Amino acid sequence: MRPFDLHEPQTIEEALRLLQTHDNSMLLGGGAVLTFLLRERLAAPDHLVSLTGIAELSGITRTDGHVTIGATTILRDIEQSTLIPVLSEAAHLVGNVRVRNVATLGGHLAQADIHLDLPPVLVALGAEVDMQGPGGRRTVPVGEFFLGYYETCLRHAEIVTGVRVPVTDHAGIYVKYCSLSQQDWPTLGVAAFMRARDGRARGVRVVVGAVSDRPLRVPEAEALLESERPALDIFAEVGRRYAAAADPIGDFTGSAEYKREVTAVYVRRALEAAAQRSGLEIA
Repeated sequence: MRPFDLHEPQTIEEALRLLQTHDNSMLLGGGAVLTFLLRERLAAPDHLVSLTGIAELSGITRTDGHVTIGATTILRDIEQSTLIPVLSEAAHLVGNVRVRNVATLGGHLAQADIHLDLPPVLVALGAEVDMQGPGGRRTVPVGEFFLGYYETCLRHAEIVTGVRVPVTDHAGIYVKYCSLSQQDWPTLGVAAFMRARDGRARGVRVVVGAVSDRPLRVPEAEALLESERPALDIFAEVGRRYAAAADPIGDFTGSAEYKREVTAVYVRRALEAAAQRSGLEIA
């Protein structure tokens, strides 16, 4: 590694001053990814500003119809929390327990890798990202936080401070497919949510990760199931439409065409599982 100065602020304001004062500085959360980048010299900052000493950035709380998760909350804590069961299930699928014991939610999002597990679930839940920078505080939906491959809407010297997730009565599930081992990057992941009313699906949400430059949602495909009685042929058609909308990149986890085929299959499976969790009868 190249030498760097490590700063450990105790407040958000102090962290922001350090980012503005020092050129070529980077934020440090748990270091799950940054450590690798530093070792391989893919990143070479002169200053690292650690956020782990800022108490207000950590923790999971429920208030006013929302669950708020601080940016430095580790994924292991999310996995063990009972406040949002489907998010806990998804967190359990991230890497291995060693990764989850150090990786933070803020770093997970700021990395903006298309293969990450939690963004599809957070988008489907209607979650929002809170940020703070020199210009003050602002909030954006998680779906708008990601702009492309490894690109977010974070501005210069701006920090993710947390994520707010609305409490919902939707039944949901996250399913993940890895063409290699379960601890490798996923070929894709699918979050599916719905609630039951009079035997019909309402509030249908489907978000697919790893098959486009940001979490993929296709509202016109979701609409095929909205207010309908769940049926396998509808699930299959929704899956086909998501496969058609996907724009995957072929890599070691599979070719682009293979990923489209898998998208159709796993969207169908996720919808079937979400319907079962909601108590809906499937025709």
